[in-house]
Amino acid sequence: MVFFSIVIPVFNRANLIQITIESILNQNIDNYEIIIVDDGSTDNTIEILQEYGSKIKLFTQRNQGPGKARNIGIEHSQGEYIAFLDSDDLWFPWTLDVYAQIIKATNNPAFLAGQSIFFSKSISFSNEHELEFVQIPQLQYRFYQNLYASSKDVSSFLTSSVVIRRDTLQQLGGFTDQWINSEDNDLWLRLGTAEGFVYIDSPYVLAYRQHSHSAISIATKTYDGTRYLIQQEKQNQYPGGKIREKERLEILTRHIRPVSLSCLHENEVHKGWQLYKETFLWHLVLGRFRYLIGFLWLICVSIISYRRQ
Repeated sequence: MVFFSIVIPVFNRANLIQITIESILNQNIDNYEIIIVDDGSTDNTIEILQEYGSKIKLFTQRNQGPGKARNIGIEHSQGEYIAFLDSDDLWFPWTLDVYAQIIKATNNPAFLAGQSIFFSKSISFSNEHELEFVQIPQLQYRFYQNLYASSKDVSSFLTSSVVIRRDTLQQLGGFTDQWINSEDNDLWLRLGTAEGFVYIDSPYVLAYRQHSHSAISIATKTYDGTRYLIQQEKQNQYPGGKIREKERLEILTRHIRPVSLSCLHENEVHKGWQLYKETFLWHLVLGRFRYLIGFLWLICVSIISYRRQ
């Protein structure tokens, strides 16, 4: 049995998927399988993927979003751990080796995530000289009892930097089937009390590609996803009960604040106000007075600017 199952959802990435796959094939270890789920691509993504033959396992679905696509990948996985990689992101040659070393050193934790760098231009990891600016030779990580215990220390992390034990994922049922952004944050919160969470400080494990067609750039799905997180918390869908509430809210509001402020920036004042109202008491409990006051000031500025137009 392979140790890692790498799950990649893909939609219309004919121009990017090859370098993503090559970043996996260039790993320092080979104890993995690559599972790619095409989410109804309308370009020639499928034709490109078929050229890899037995190097990948390819599945297809009609266009239903990355959450459902990842769940199909999880269903067909065989590895002890499942790693997620988006079709426009890249791993470094050492990424899986770093995960494997830490998993062994920390006695098979449920959940790992790590540091990312961001890029927007073309990048190649086949040349060692191009890696010098990102490679940090010393392995550094933090072990926590679970994700909630890291709430004050660990900032947000990206899906493509996450590895989860397969049995833990199967117990939870994977990602929500709803087609929203933040389906990943919903899963992390549902994993909040799973035993063993590791955050990798160095080396970097992911290169995240910033571009205008990134899924996170779809404003409506980001807003809907944020509302979904709020509703899940208010309906007691996340573990830990009242005892772990403050830790959950630390993590939740870290995602909510930037989305509410982005709504104001995009002149979606009513959406930003809705998020602010729904989470006002949470921020008050956490003592986020700078945000609470600053948001009101910004919304006043937005209203005045709108009336002057």
